[in-house]
Amino acid sequence: MTKQHGSIKLAWQSPNARKAAWAIALCSFALVVLLGSLLREQEEKLRENSLTKFARTLSSTALSAGGEADDMLLKVNDLLNVESVLGVRLLQGRDIPLSVGETQSDFPPLTSQEFQLTHWDDTKSVVDIAIRLEPELDFDWIVLRLDGADLMPHPLWGTLINWGVAPLFAFILALVCLWLYGSYSIKPLHRISDFLKSNNGKFASTPVAQDITKSKDDVALLAKQIEAMRIEISEAKGKSDFEARFLHETPYALLRCSVNRKVLYSNVAARNQSALFGDDTKEFVAPALSELVRKAFYETKQVYGDIRCGDTIITFRAIPVLDAGYVNLYGEVSRHIDEDV
Repeated sequence: MTKQHGSIKLAWQSPNARKAAWAIALCSFALVVLLGSLLREQEEKLRENSLTKFARTLSSTALSAGGEADDMLLKVNDLLNVESVLGVRLLQGRDIPLSVGETQSDFPPLTSQEFQLTHWDDTKSVVDIAIRLEPELDFDWIVLRLDGADLMPHPLWGTLINWGVAPLFAFILALVCLWLYGSYSIKPLHRISDFLKSNNGKFASTPVAQDITKSKDDVALLAKQIEAMRIEISEAKGKSDFEARFLHETPYALLRCSVNRKVLYSNVAARNQSALFGDDTKEFVAPALSELVRKAFYETKQVYGDIRCGDTIITFRAIPVLDAGYVNLYGEVSRHIDEDV
């Protein structure tokens, strides 16, 4: 019996199983990364919308009361005291009536027709939000720079899915693919191979395990065909053994020899008659039998002849087998010499 291996190890040794596992792993990895990217995109949008909403709330609080321009400047200037507000700027056409803290100087574009704009830095930690003001106010835009990392952390779940869940999920699916391939395809084949190897020389007497033949896959079909072949071989072997025993157990002499007298087969009854052979080695038939053999072979028909064996006369029937080049001799009648006197 060969050494037993796990289903995954057996499958990994198969090129087809490895290709299937890699294909499933790559496809599942790409799919999960796509889902993670979509989730991250939604998280980014939610983050931007939340920060924009926060910025609108601050600007509405500072400008909703209206009043003189100087009072509005003071209120907007006080926004810098709010935690996470890094800078604020008011625009009126091309003029900048107020600019405190840090803001991007060329934002928003003067030609923009949008009502609100956002601009992130390279690290997605700081955002500038520009909000167009109502026409009745003395200013056109208010720009707020917010500490986005402090107000709302970077998206987590999309990144976690892309860098953690995706490779883990792909790895697990690859293992499952290898396990299924090994358990339901390769391992049954190995069991059949082990069965054939372990029963070498006694294949006909040992049935194939039933759990392999019960399923409905190709391996089970192969196992059933092997079992059917084993049964046929077993039955043929039994029949052959029966016929062989019959030839050995019959009391009549049976021989098979070539045209040049060489004995190809002789049963026990024939070997007990030394007179049928040319010498003690019993490799060649006696001259009398040799003449009978040659006659049958060259006349291409069965012939009869009497051979004396001590006090007994045996009548042989010689039947030639021309395509094989030998003659079968059947000792059909055995009688005592006195019966002929």
